[in-house]
Amino acid sequence: MKKISVILLLILALGLLGGCQAANNQTNNPPANNIPGNNVPGNNQSTTPPEEMPKDYYPLTVGSYWEYEGAGNEYASFTRKVLFAKDNLAQTSEDNGGTVATRIIETTDSYVKVVYMQGEDYQPQNLLETGYTANANDILLQAPVKVGTTWAGNNTNNQIIAIDAIVDTPAGKFENCVKVKLSGLNDTIYQYYKKGVGMVKQEFITTNNETISSTLKKYEIK
Repeated sequence: MKKISVILLLILALGLLGGCQAANNQTNNPPANNIPGNNVPGNNQSTTPPEEMPKDYYPLTVGSYWEYEGAGNEYASFTRKVLFAKDNLAQTSEDNGGTVATRIIETTDSYVKVVYMQGEDYQPQNLLETGYTANANDILLQAPVKVGTTWAGNNTNNQIIAIDAIVDTPAGKFENCVKVKLSGLNDTIYQYYKKGVGMVKQEFITTNNETISSTLKKYEIK
């Protein structure tokens, strides 16, 4: 029972993930209001870039797949795949070698949120069709996607602390990642998201100041 509890704790901690796209050979574009001509009177070109939304950082198309390699704990390595999707809901399955967990995630322009979670689900059914009872209300990413945005998580206080983080992973180098800090009573979690890809890395800092990390190894977005 103790082993299963530890596994589920890691699933809950490591399951708060989401989005980044490889940034090989990319260069940063200058802000729109610094582009010559943008501030000329009568110029119809907009000086305000479109606002990015949380769902941009958490792609949930059916068949998409992520594999993470772990360090610091035998259950830090895991895979995630999208099994079913309907409207703005998606059902995922996550396997860390100790258990398989099902989550239903809701995406809107304002947030990405887990609305259902079930552990020990080794033969998942399409709950989006058969029905489910929401048992979670955990916001993974909140709008606006900018430094300083805060929200209450599942026993944590969450804040976007960077939007230009650089993360090296076995899957590639990712630039301009959103970095989220989840502050618990004793533990801290850092999550890195890349637009169009999802979570590329997560670091779980324990009460003993040890780090358990999950880093993107390979992925496929359908």
